[in-house]
Amino acid sequence: MAAEVESTATRGRDDSAFSEGAKTSREPRKPAPARQAVRETPPNAIQASRRRRKDRTGATPEAAAAETPPAAASTAKSANLRRADSDPWTVPQSVRDRFVQEGHRFYFPDGAPAFKDLGRKLTTASENTQLVHSLIEIAQSRGWTEVTVTGTDRFRQEAWRQARLAGLSVRGYRPGEEERAQVIRALGRNLPQPTERVDSVSVEGVSAAPAAAPPTPGGPAPTPPAERIAGRLLDFGKDSYRHDPDQQPSYFVRLQTREGVREIWGKDIERAVAKSLTQPKFGDEVILQRTGRDAVTVRRQARDESGQPTERPVDTFRNRWVIEKQEFFEQRAGAAQVVRNAAIDARQATRQHPELAGTYLALKAAELASEALRDPQDRRRFVAQVRGALAEDIERGEPLQPVRLRQRAERKLVEERERVR
Repeated sequence: MAAEVESTATRGRDDSAFSEGAKTSREPRKPAPARQAVRETPPNAIQASRRRRKDRTGATPEAAAAETPPAAASTAKSANLRRADSDPWTVPQSVRDRFVQEGHRFYFPDGAPAFKDLGRKLTTASENTQLVHSLIEIAQSRGWTEVTVTGTDRFRQEAWRQARLAGLSVRGYRPGEEERAQVIRALGRNLPQPTERVDSVSVEGVSAAPAAAPPTPGGPAPTPPAERIAGRLLDFGKDSYRHDPDQQPSYFVRLQTREGVREIWGKDIERAVAKSLTQPKFGDEVILQRTGRDAVTVRRQARDESGQPTERPVDTFRNRWVIEKQEFFEQRAGAAQVVRNAAIDARQATRQHPELAGTYLALKAAELASEALRDPQDRRRFVAQVRGALAEDIERGEPLQPVRLRQRAERKLVEERERVR
């Protein structure tokens, strides 16, 4: 009996020791949540999806492709045609021209690492937009139709955008409604309507204009022929020139004109839209007026004798623009007619158009300056030229002459003299 009690006690101690040992063995597992919190972000990467994804509704890939925008579908179709005979290590020549290759690693021209080619996976530490575009070019050349993106939010966002514009399906990023809308608009801009003519006007000016002498930076630029484009405002915004990712950033306005859809590009258009007095919206009837151009020096991409990319200065012109609703220009045309009519005095004119007060002060200053000319005919000719130039500026939509404090005092003095007379 004593032995049995002792055995029971011993088992109790053993069970207690086992329980304490179990507690001790479980204690190191407590910091597990802390280890989960220190999760590393996957590297920036674009890789070919291992299998084709089926739609949740059970639709076949062919049926899903029918809902793809035509521009993206044509791009994806061409990628599929290359898929059968494409090399899994293919790199387009356009990408080789941008980077220096050493084995499966690619570098920027300055020696900084760009990306690593692992065959079915492309990795990079960068979020550079041009680099992401190059990775998508590689994916297309290898016939990938669906890619999986990993990495930072910025990288996955840009990779998704570039891939969708190229017609590829994307996993690993869930875009917002605004992002989807931007991509749809970008795809739509590349789709000319069957009955429309899409015309693009370069930032350097109208291609039909005769060749001019090389501009002198900082000097006066020759006045180009007046250009006025009227139509319904369809779209405007910032993008790479002519929506080509290889071009420099610029700004565009898209109008539905009588002749068809026209797309006008120019860096000054961004300022014109922001400073517009009438602030037109999509669907408004507007007029885009070129008011002049300035001689500038820009830097453009080129290649030196060894074939390395470089930049060279180029002298060119930059157009100045005004965009307003059509009724704005109708009002300006009426005001210009008043200024041209020398029979209408300043008091009567400013009663009809108070905004012309600064214009008539400038005209009065021209009359005072003409008194330095001896010949009365020269004086009249000088004032007439100033009057005509002011009227043309008003009709083109240029900012009206401001009324400064000193000019206001002079105007009051002139009015008082006229009353005394």
